[in-house]
Amino acid sequence: MAVPVPLGSEDRTARVTLRHPDSWRREDVSQADLRLSGDDVVLTVRSRPSDRGIGDENASLLERLPGSVDGLLLVGCDVWASVGAPARLVEYVRPGADHEDHESTAVAGAHLLFVTGRHRVDVTVERPLVRLDATDDAVFAVLDSVRAVGPVTAAAPRDLEPLPTAPTPQGIEGPRLDSDALSTLQSTAGKRWSPTLLRTPGGRGLVDAGLVGRFGTVPATTQTLIEPWAEAVQPTTLEQHLPDGRVSRLQAWAGTVVDGTDDGDSVVTRLAPERVVAIAAGRLGVGPTWTFPFRTGSLRADLLDRRLAGGDTAPDLPEHLAEADPRLARFWAAPWTVSYLRRPGTPRPVTIVRAEGNGFARVGRTDAGASAFRAESPANVYRSLVRAFLPAVPAAEG
Repeated sequence: MAVPVPLGSEDRTARVTLRHPDSWRREDVSQADLRLSGDDVVLTVRSRPSDRGIGDENASLLERLPGSVDGLLLVGCDVWASVGAPARLVEYVRPGADHEDHESTAVAGAHLLFVTGRHRVDVTVERPLVRLDATDDAVFAVLDSVRAVGPVTAAAPRDLEPLPTAPTPQGIEGPRLDSDALSTLQSTAGKRWSPTLLRTPGGRGLVDAGLVGRFGTVPATTQTLIEPWAEAVQPTTLEQHLPDGRVSRLQAWAGTVVDGTDDGDSVVTRLAPERVVAIAAGRLGVGPTWTFPFRTGSLRADLLDRRLAGGDTAPDLPEHLAEADPRLARFWAAPWTVSYLRRPGTPRPVTIVRAEGNGFARVGRTDAGASAFRAESPANVYRSLVRAFLPAVPAAEG
C-alpha cells in the first residue's frame, strides 16, 4: 500500500504543472524545460512540437530506449490516465559499472510520455536502483500530480499499440560442475583443503573445472567464490518450473551464484547483485506487456494448486469462471512458467506465473480455502526481484 507523500511545492512549465516534496530543488539547465532534484531523485521535463499520436510516440520511445545505453532493460509500459492527455508510463533500468562487489550503480527510470495534439512532453524520473523501493512512493505521488497545461486536442487511441518482445534470457558463464563437484566445493568453505579430496569424483571435477590445482592448491579466486558459504547462510533463490516439466534454480549468496537444473550440471561464478537481478528478469521474461486485471480476485486453493503443479493433472478452469472472466480464461489456458522467489528468513515464497503471450499473475495468500490470484505488471515483478536480490541502501546525506 502506497504511503501518502506530502507534496508541498508546485512547479510549472508551458506544458506541465506538477507538485513535489519541498526538499526537491529546482536546477537551472539549458537542455530541459524543468529539472528538480532531491532525495536521490532527478526529475526532468522536456517538450517539443509534435502532432503524432501517443501510440506512434510510445512505439518510437520503446524502439529508441534500449539502444541509447548498452544493456538498458525495459521493465514495463502502462497506460497513464491522470495527466489529462493520452499518456504512457515506461519504466526502464540503465546499468552502471559492472562491479564484482556489492555496490550497485544501476539507475531506475520512469518515463511519463504524453501528447497534446501539438506537443510531445517527456517527464523522466531517475534514481539509483538500490533506492527504488524507498523512493517509489514519492516518485509515483509526483507523477500522479502531473497535469497537461493548455488545450489538449489529441484523442486517446481506440487500440493499444504493439509492444516489443522481451529480450532473450542471458546465460551465465563460469565453471560447470556436476552435483558431486558442487557438493565438494561447498563442503570446503571455511575449512582447510584436504588433499584426499583429489581422489574423490567431486575433487577431480574441481580440478577439471580449474577451481583447484592438480596438486591441491586453491586459487584466491576460488577462495573468494566459496567465502559466502562459510557461514551456512541460505541463498536467495529463483526456482522456475517450466512448461516442459524442467526445473531450474538460480541461487545467489552475497555475490556467489549457482545456476543449474535438477537433471544437469551447475554453473558457479561471481556476479554483482544488479547483474543477478538482470539475469533473473530475463529468466522471468520481464519486458513491456499490457496488463489487464482479472474480474476474479481469488480461486479455490486446491484448483489453483493443481494448475500450478502442471503436468497431466492440470485442471481446466471451471466453465462458469471462464464465461464470467474471459481474460482469466485465456491466461489459464496458456502454457505457464511458475516461478518461486525464496528469500532467507521469509517463510513464504513470492509466487509468480507467466502465461505465454498473456503476461504475469501473482499468487497471494490463502484464506478460507481461497487463494488470491491477480494480474501483475512486469514492472512490479521486477520490483520483487530488486527487493530479493539487491540490498537496499539509505539515502545519501546532503
